[in-house]
Amino acid sequence: MKSKIYILDDHPIVIEGLKKLIDPQEDLQVIGSAEDANTALQQIAKLKPEVVVLDITLKDRSGVDLIKKLKASHPGMQILVYSMHDENVYAERCLRAGAMGYVMKGEPSPRVLQGLRQVAQGSFFFSASLLGSIVSGGGPRGGSRGEPARMLSDRQLEIFEMVGRGFDSHSIAEKLTLSAKTVDAHKANIRQKLGLASARELLMEAVRWVEK
Repeated sequence: MKSKIYILDDHPIVIEGLKKLIDPQEDLQVIGSAEDANTALQQIAKLKPEVVVLDITLKDRSGVDLIKKLKASHPGMQILVYSMHDENVYAERCLRAGAMGYVMKGEPSPRVLQGLRQVAQGSFFFSASLLGSIVSGGGPRGGSRGEPARMLSDRQLEIFEMVGRGFDSHSIAEKLTLSAKTVDAHKANIRQKLGLASARELLMEAVRWVEK
């Protein structure tokens, strides 16, 4: 019996590429896809896939928060993150949110398929070096590139990324169902944690982070 796969990515070309890779496989089958989190949540509830492949950078929602929501609603479903972001920066956060695996975009096709198969069987699929670091309590080793991911909470990192994508406090508040005052308080805490002296420095650092 084929493992049922659902794909969530805000780039249609990525979805099509994964479908072309997965569908010819004898043991894997794509049963649905979406470009936004809200559509995906509705479809996943109906289709009940065994594995969800998702990016953590989505237009309408934090991928890490989405992983938490999916695991809370569908505990038996497995999640494989397929992302452009360095594994050393984000993978531990995804693992703690409930993901079973992490594959970077640009990895060879056989590794993507290996990740899907292992996750579908309930096994972890992270690099040995990352898992060893987490088990030993050291955390990821991403150097300065990993600073925001290590130092900020999930909510703060979400807001940090939205700042880097050009959203102002009111827009962020609307998307996250928060008050603008709460968003500004998060921004102040982010600046303090990252050692940034002004709102301009925060914006510049956030833009650099998003563009990595």
